[in-house]
Amino acid sequence: MPAGLLAAGGFGIAVLLVGIMISIGGMLLGMGYALNDKKLKDIGKSELMQSVINGALVGGFVVLFAGGGMIGMLINSVVLTNGTTMTCSGFMAGNTAICFAYDYLVGQGQYEYLGAAHSSVLSSVTVTITGLVAAYAALGFFKTFLSPLLSQIQSTVQVLGAAAVSVAVQASVLAVAAAGAMTLLLPLGLILRTFYPVRKLGGFLIALTIGLYLVLPLSYVMNATLLSYYASAEAGNGGAQLVFDFNNVEGSLLAYTGASTENSSIISALTSAGSVVSKQLSDLVNYLFSIMSYFILAAFVLPVFSLMLTGISVRELSAVLGSDTFLGRTSLI
Repeated sequence: MPAGLLAAGGFGIAVLLVGIMISIGGMLLGMGYALNDKKLKDIGKSELMQSVINGALVGGFVVLFAGGGMIGMLINSVVLTNGTTMTCSGFMAGNTAICFAYDYLVGQGQYEYLGAAHSSVLSSVTVTITGLVAAYAALGFFKTFLSPLLSQIQSTVQVLGAAAVSVAVQASVLAVAAAGAMTLLLPLGLILRTFYPVRKLGGFLIALTIGLYLVLPLSYVMNATLLSYYASAEAGNGGAQLVFDFNNVEGSLLAYTGASTENSSIISALTSAGSVVSKQLSDLVNYLFSIMSYFILAAFVLPVFSLMLTGISVRELSAVLGSDTFLGRTSLI
């Protein structure tokens, strides 16, 4: 079933059930007055009030989240600034924040943001890993002298591999949110909130929908903004630079070993070559740490803040909707 029809069907069922529950609440209230039964009056008033609230929620979500609604305009005003451009898959086209977040994490091509072209985190990780592997192979001949540096390269590759897995998982969550939040979770939450036994679960699903569809993707826009100003942003194109730098080191090492076989000015040549090699190795180690810090920030640290922000928003919205018991353990957040 197409997503649009599924969403429309879910909202239609929710509207129908709200109408039915308003009728039931009114009947119970009328019976309570007719029989002068305080318990029936209270039950009728409670159900009638909850049904009216549910009706307001259904109408409000239709107005806010429908195509061209207020939420869509809000998202566009945040994301589509300074000539931002990205490529959206069909099921993500309805939410530019999710589309941007997906491109930021795992997009294949470049996207424009804050007046500059950027590669996705996954593309940058892949390019950098390729450069590190090529550099490791190039310097393998000097393993005896460069064991600490080669060990650092191995550690960096392991960190980048974990970062690639992390951003792929995050992108999958965003894809699921784009495909199912508005078409499944929200209508289901509205339907469940209509009935007393599952009212709290319905409220939780509504809060979860808002968190996944609005708060989480917008938090990635914030992450992209922070990373664009990060001092190690050049790490995004670091693969080719790494190969170039390591080739320079290799050339200096060859010059160093070659100098040791010459008869003239051997000491001077060795000193000069050794100084160049030492500086280049120091710069490369610092660059490796810079790359690691950049991708740790992009793939682990900032996403944790995104999850915390989403969790807090879901918890608070759940409390407003009377479903705080479903997130009792998140009180630590």
